[in-house]
Amino acid sequence: MTRDPTAEFSRIEITWERGVTRLHLIRPERRNAIDLRLAQELLRAALLERTASSGCVLLTGAGDHFCVGGDLKAFEAADDLPSHLMEITSYLHAALSRLAAMAAPLVVAAQGHVAGAGLGLACLADVLLTDESATFRSAYGALGLTPDASTSHLLPRLVGLRRAQHMTLLGHVMNAEESEKWGLSTETVPAGQLQKRALEVAVELAAGPTTAYGQTKRLLRSSFARSLADHLEDESVTLSAAAGTADAMEGISAFSGRRSAQFGVRT
Repeated sequence: MTRDPTAEFSRIEITWERGVTRLHLIRPERRNAIDLRLAQELLRAALLERTASSGCVLLTGAGDHFCVGGDLKAFEAADDLPSHLMEITSYLHAALSRLAAMAAPLVVAAQGHVAGAGLGLACLADVLLTDESATFRSAYGALGLTPDASTSHLLPRLVGLRRAQHMTLLGHVMNAEESEKWGLSTETVPAGQLQKRALEVAVELAAGPTTAYGQTKRLLRSSFARSLADHLEDESVTLSAAAGTADAMEGISAFSGRRSAQFGVRT
């Protein structure tokens, strides 16, 4: 009998559909707050072979809120909070690094309150879809804490340094309209349509050229850390390698033949 790799998960529901790995946070009673178990499960989910080989990863949250960050009740109960946070972030950050490094695009669907590490998860998205009621806040300063989950790295790159300072130091709460205008979110979705729209986008991406998408993700993220000359060289090498793939041959043939490309089929 084949062992179900998701059987021991209690904080995340994992499903596969049409090439999409869906990671659904299922702690709605705690507004999907991140405790040690959830951080561990997120890493385990990211390490699953089927997740790594999918065409797209879709991250969603159950209930009215996507994720409000760390579980403050667990923080209060910890005997040694500094050690507790070090342990949680070791798993959480490893999961985020894994998701960022995957060839598969990451789609995040965010509704309701998005705060702390939940904001970091939103920042990590390649495509961020938000419900029109969504709000985004840093929340760390009010707790006397500092950012984690990539927020201090990605937020200023997405919205600009001044706006990131506005959120992290002055506590500004960004609404859905601002999140799209400032460059955090990709699209604002009408109420009640977020999950449907997110799956549509994820399925569309899953049907695309995953290897090319992965290299495009890498090129975009690395562009902030090196010179134009170095980046141009990388673009040339990467483009040349991509041109030799079956996906490129299919894409060029489909364009010339005025038909839709049929890239690798995933289930």
